[in-house]
Amino acid sequence: MPDGRIYYLLHVKPSKFDRARVLPIGDGLGRVIAEIVRHVKRFHGTSHVPICNHWNLAQKKPRPPAPYLIQAIRHPSAPGLQTIRARIKSLSTSAGARRADGSPLVLLPHDCRRVFASEHLNNNTPVHVIQALLGHASLDTVMIYAKLYPSQLIEEYRKTMRGLYNAHYGEAGLKNPTAEEWSAFAASCNLRDMGTHLCALPTGEHCPKGLLCLGCTHAQPKKSAVPVFRRMLASHQRSLSAAKGHNEPAGQIAARELELVRIQTALQRASELSDDVAAAIEAHA
Repeated sequence: MPDGRIYYLLHVKPSKFDRARVLPIGDGLGRVIAEIVRHVKRFHGTSHVPICNHWNLAQKKPRPPAPYLIQAIRHPSAPGLQTIRARIKSLSTSAGARRADGSPLVLLPHDCRRVFASEHLNNNTPVHVIQALLGHASLDTVMIYAKLYPSQLIEEYRKTMRGLYNAHYGEAGLKNPTAEEWSAFAASCNLRDMGTHLCALPTGEHCPKGLLCLGCTHAQPKKSAVPVFRRMLASHQRSLSAAKGHNEPAGQIAARELELVRIQTALQRASELSDDVAAAIEAHA
């Protein structure tokens, strides 16, 4: 680098989508790869890594001859996929790796990519950098590897919200509430029982609908009020028919039709409540 620092770069060719990739790697991995190269050259008594053949098991044809890094011990040849799978399985078994339920954890070659992607995502490496390192065609493929653990999810959310809260309210905003402040907050969270439904509008806040709120998003109809809604619906349908027979103005007809829609919606929402949710609503009321 211009500042005099030296970095290991791993040239992968061919790679995904037949594109060559150059990846920065850590000093530890760089030293391991350098030792493998020295071992292969020393084993075969050559000044370079021997060129060898490799069979493409998926496409059923030979790959181009190349100086493959991992070679067999008897003669220059690249090991097959099953050989690599068996070696990684043996390593994970001998290491005593276990799943959460205590069963043996057998690692596969592709698990290395999953762990690499997940660890970098969870350590805030930009997603487009991970895309380039893994050789993915799109960011959507990278996000398949995203694994958020509950503790990290909570911690990152708290970190973000604490920063926003501090920026808006200052340090004083993080103090514990007084008994009076907490009492006022709790009162504002109470649901108002309107008989046929609960109203989630904060206590004491003005209701622009004048409490005629069956069509309001803050209203949750009760399942026990289903018979009431059905009687209301039948009554309003009769009134609408009579109004049309009397040639009421179009505006009044439209208002009656809108009221019918509100009652029908309330009836549907109340009917769709599961028994446990309906019981919780009744208990709150």
